[in-house]
Amino acid sequence: MGQDINTGLLPWENKQVSVLVVGDLILDEYLDGQVNRISPEAPVPVHRVGKTHVTAGGAANVARNIQLVGGKCHIVGIAGHDGAGDQLRQILKADGIDIQSITADPNRPTTRKTRITSNHQQLVRIDWEDVKPIQESTQAQLFERIKQSKPDTILISDYGKGCLTPQFLAKIIKYGQSNNICIVVDPKGHDYTMYQGADLITPNWKEACEALGLDTNTSVSPNTIATRISEKFSIKNVLVTLGSEGMLGRNQQGEFFKLDAQTREVFDVSGAGDTVVALMALSLATGLDLPSGMNIANSGAGKVVEKWGTQPLSIEELKEAIAFNSTSLFGWSSTRKKIAKKQDIIRNTISLQASGKSIVFTNGCFDLLHAGHLSYLEEARSLGHVLIVAVNSDESVRKLKGNSRPLIPCEQRMSLLAGLECVDYVVEFSEETPESIIKDISPDILVKGADYEVKDIVGADFVLSKGGRVERIAFVDGLSTSKIIERAKTGAGVNLPM
Repeated sequence: MGQDINTGLLPWENKQVSVLVVGDLILDEYLDGQVNRISPEAPVPVHRVGKTHVTAGGAANVARNIQLVGGKCHIVGIAGHDGAGDQLRQILKADGIDIQSITADPNRPTTRKTRITSNHQQLVRIDWEDVKPIQESTQAQLFERIKQSKPDTILISDYGKGCLTPQFLAKIIKYGQSNNICIVVDPKGHDYTMYQGADLITPNWKEACEALGLDTNTSVSPNTIATRISEKFSIKNVLVTLGSEGMLGRNQQGEFFKLDAQTREVFDVSGAGDTVVALMALSLATGLDLPSGMNIANSGAGKVVEKWGTQPLSIEELKEAIAFNSTSLFGWSSTRKKIAKKQDIIRNTISLQASGKSIVFTNGCFDLLHAGHLSYLEEARSLGHVLIVAVNSDESVRKLKGNSRPLIPCEQRMSLLAGLECVDYVVEFSEETPESIIKDISPDILVKGADYEVKDIVGADFVLSKGGRVERIAFVDGLSTSKIIERAKTGAGVNLPM
């Protein structure tokens, strides 16, 4: 069981998964008010401030996203000896983030962005910053902090403010490689040679094009862009966020994964990239593959754009977003959408379980679908939230039933099952037993016919060992594919009780 079906735990909850965030710390300040007149002093609008607030931005916002969705975050960076630095530390400390490695630099101010807004529309932004590279002595101090932390994953959050020099980045990535620590990068600028050797990089479309010297209106496909970034800069996995078009991932095996953006009311895209990279870092730290992490990150990004300004995601909001994403799985426009490849089902199962959904699994030949099958499957579906039916391939049916079976090809058997309201997913398996696919999917509830004893049910030991349960369901008397075939051969009718 990847998740607790009662509490809806996220993959990293209760596992003490640690992510070290290294990067540029920013204090985001908002002065919101109204513009109702022109100044008598000069032909400029007068902005009357109604309310103000400050929040963490840059790498600090990434850190909050990690901490507030259940991860354990330690942050390394620099801040000035000033009020903005004090405010930033207070915000992070209040969230329980380890701030011991935030180094005070008396020679530069804390980067602060002040946005003057009216009715949630920006009028002007004022920046206080010094973007010169940090001194070598400061780099050495920060690097010692990194070595002391021993995280599961290092997340580099580069906002181009001077904390992450090319030399410093090279040391961090080499350290990660030497210690088998995953390195995730949210990049800045045009020169991605600085990130060479990273495990994952997460540029948006504009950043990805600029890194390759291309215009954003290029006809080059996202697949090609991701491939070129991976090959040119020796980066294992690439995730390009595409705004309203969703996101495109390429793993180190050269496989592509495209996700559509979640349909939400977009209020403000500020911080969405921070949410994506934070959730990807947590996912990889937990051992999830790229597409599984993308599913979670896509759900989180769909939620955070509903917020105004730079705001992190809470654990409750992430679970709600995953549940929202999961429920959209059931709005099938055709039965064919229920028929999925094993890897797609595994990926969606992780998201479903993370949102508290319990996964029911059963398997069989389902040759010549009849009322007994329907009764069995409806009862199986009633045991949980999602029913996955694994169907024997034609070859495996022949091995089990003989060369005269199946009567109906696998593709047609799967289509018939997908047409049932009680069935959520249908997947083919070619092995003689479903043991392998059961272990891959890791269902919460394994269902088989009552004619089997639990000890004889394939996969029962595995499911029970993971905290799941095994259920046996009785068949309808007198109904079986073999008996229906025999009656058809003899021309005999049948009288069953109504």
